This record gives sequence, C-alpha cells and structure tokens, in this order.
Amino acid sequence: MAKSRRTKHPEVGGIAHLEHVNFEVDSHDMVSIFFMAGLGFTRDPYTRSDEKNMAANVGLQQFHLPRLGRATPPMQGVIGLITPELEAIKARLKGLQKEGLFKGTPFRYQIKKGYHEVMSPFGVKMRLHQTGTLPFPKVLGMPYVDIPVEPGKAEPILNFYKRIMRSTGSIEKVSGKKAACVTMGPYQWTRFIETKGLDSYDNHTFHIAYYVSNYNEVLDEIERNKGVMAGGQNQIFFFEKIFDPDNGDLIYSLQNEVRSFYHEDFMRPLVNRWPMSDEPFSVQRDPNREKARQQGIMPGPWDN
Repeated sequence: MAKSRRTKHPEVGGIAHLEHVNFEVDSHDMVSIFFMAGLGFTRDPYTRSDEKNMAANVGLQQFHLPRLGRATPPMQGVIGLITPELEAIKARLKGLQKEGLFKGTPFRYQIKKGYHEVMSPFGVKMRLHQTGTLPFPKVLGMPYVDIPVEPGKAEPILNFYKRIMRSTGSIEKVSGKKAACVTMGPYQWTRFIETKGLDSYDNHTFHIAYYVSNYNEVLDEIERNKGVMAGGQNQIFFFEKIFDPDNGDLIYSLQNEVRSFYHEDFMRPLVNRWPMSDEPFSVQRDPNREKARQQGIMPGPWDN
C-alpha cells in the first residue's frame, strides 16, 4: 500500500484562534509611538477607537490596550510576534529612543540568538521573530504567549485545557524548562512555563482572548465551578480560575476571554499596513524609502 503524501499538521482542537492579548496602559500617545511608529502595527479604525481604548492590529491578532488612568500592572510573561522586517523595526525603535520618546520608561531592545527582545515602554516583554523562522502560517502575527507558573503546575494546567476546552497540547521543554504548551489555533500556543523563584506569579488584569468550538459546553462547565467573572451573553465570557476538573480546586489564576464562533468579531477582517507597497498603501512607498535612508537601513523587498 502506497504511503500517503499529504502533509500532516498538528490537530488544533477546541480552541481555534488566539485572537488578542489585553493589558492596561496609561498613555495612548505612547501606544501610538511604540506600536504604530516603532513596531509598524496598525490601529484598528473600526473598533476600540475612542479615548478609553485602542486596538493595535498584528495580522489576524490584536493588542487591546485600555486606558484606565493607571500604569500597566506587572506582567511576568512574554508575547511572541512574527514580523517581516526586524532590522527596520530595530532602526525605528532606536530612532524613537534617540529622540527621547522612551525616556523614563523600561524600554529596552536586545538582539538575541534567533530573535530580537523588546521590553516595551509599558513593561511588557515581547520577542520579535523574523517571518519564516517559526512554523507560523502568516507573514505577521502572534504565534505564542509565554506565562511563567510555579513548579508543578504545567501538567495540571494542560489537563484543564484539554478536558474543559477540548484543546490539544503537550508537555515540552521551553528554554530548558518544563512547559504546558496549549494549542490555541494553527501554530499558536499559550505556553505555561514552570519558573522558579519569582516574587509574584500574579498576572493582574492581563488577559488572553480566544475562540472555542464548544462555547456552550465550556460556559456550562465554568459556571458549574462558579468561575465566570463576567459575560455569558453575546457569545463571550471571562474567567480566571484554572481549576482541577475532578474536584474544582484552584490550580492557577489567569484571565481568559472566551468567545464563540457566533461572536460579532469572529473572522472580521483586520486592517494591516503590510506590505507598504501594496494597494491601498502604495502612497507610503516613497516616505518609507526616505525614512529607511535617513535611518541607515535598506528598504524592504517590496519597495524595489
């Protein structure tokens, strides 16, 4: 019998799409400077466009960045991002830093082996990976979120997501540490990494948001364990108690925003400025080439 030649990709399971991460900011001006002018992402023009909230589009994912009048609470984890132009981002961010726009913030930019690491001016760490270096199917996007957890938590957390969400996942080594890698879409993961010695594992108001295929089943199970924080109507709810499915005991706390496929934002097209030479952004070609020359970098391949 002839062997099948079809390509086998990992099964996705019940969580179909990691859609956004959310953290508070104290300045939307700084959001524009860092996310738009520095990283080159795009403010969503259709939703969260008032003075209290802002969404930055990253391919098919987003950052939700509410302004609630206080500084960003500590977030111990790391957000992984895929981008097609690391060198241009580095030059833009270094230029903004030289102008003094990150003064008084924790901003830091470091080149690591295989990726660039950015401590954002909000104190949230991000890893930038060049397009094509990870098995992520898009040019731009958010392939993973890393969350540090106490030793001994990885397997119980994975069990929760497998049994309650019907997600797939596995226990892996991430930088030598044991981690529960929970599948949250095609080549998307939230990785709960066992990490010793942190003063706090509190994620405060930081949350992850995703779509599930078995929304009613998940909501019923979370309600039975008295875990629903808010919502339940309009095909969306929040919970933070990751619990043992057998006895309801708390394992870990992390805010989760759960949406059904009937949510109004499911499959909503997101505006992105990549590549800049394509319509409707071809008007940006000359300004971007000039900016590249001023900052000492070569234009992207789409700008030839």
